[in-house]
Amino acid sequence: MKKIYIVCWFVLTLVSCKKTVPKQASAPATGTQLKFIHAAPGVPALNAFVNGVQVTPNVNASLTDNAAPTSVVTGYSYLGIFPGSNYSVVASGNTSIKIITAAPVPALVSKQTVIPATTVSSITQNTADGSAYSLFTIGLPGSATTGLTSIMIMDKFPDAVAGKAYIRLAQLIPNGTPVDLAGTYTPTGGTATAKTIISNVAYPNVTDFVAVDLNAIGTTSYTFQLYLAGTTTKIGTVSASIALTPGRFYTIIGRGLAADYVVPGAGITLKASTRPTLPTTDPTTKFPEIYFNPPGISFYTNK
Repeated sequence: MKKIYIVCWFVLTLVSCKKTVPKQASAPATGTQLKFIHAAPGVPALNAFVNGVQVTPNVNASLTDNAAPTSVVTGYSYLGIFPGSNYSVVASGNTSIKIITAAPVPALVSKQTVIPATTVSSITQNTADGSAYSLFTIGLPGSATTGLTSIMIMDKFPDAVAGKAYIRLAQLIPNGTPVDLAGTYTPTGGTATAKTIISNVAYPNVTDFVAVDLNAIGTTSYTFQLYLAGTTTKIGTVSASIALTPGRFYTIIGRGLAADYVVPGAGITLKASTRPTLPTTDPTTKFPEIYFNPPGISFYTNK
């Protein structure tokens, strides 16, 4: 019995060793990195499919339907970004991407600018391991000149320099004119400093990343503002101050509408203003939120 016991112990030891061989944490990841951004004002929530498989999640969303608050399960909504941090990794090669309007559950009663399960855009891109892309869904529903589409931008990250953060501008106001992006920050021991960082960007362009100065210690709070190109005329309101971190990369999005837009054949006017709250007798206070798209700034962190 003792001999049998020793043999069993030896076999178990071998099995145990085989199961606990660690994988190297530093092994490079393979595949293509994708990030999806919904930047089409007035357009319902979206789902993204890669090579026929839905990669974006279904989420619970609170909204106004038929003048009443409700909750639905749907896709990623206007100004939604997936993933919220980092990127989604898919197989590289012949990458087929399709963006489709979500079918909310339960179905919505109020008028929508695009019916559910409509294909908004289809893109096929030959991708390589280690590449990164941001896919922006943009445009105006029913427009003959700036209609709904998606643009797939390769994210090219320059080598980071100590004491710098990096930003780029996506000018995605579909009925707007070229814009400048200015930033204001306060150097340590100094006074607030404002300067134009990126100039004369027309719809629907996404610039390269550019370096911005930071304070020597910690994060640096920047406030960004859009202007009509070459002027001091502000577009919308400023973003909330963004705490920029050395070595990180940020995308600033010019979003919303420059003027009201009547959706052809839909009986819907998309507003370049905020949704009113008073008087409560005004029926527009209960219109769906997606009807209201004031111009302004949003942002996300690439990495």
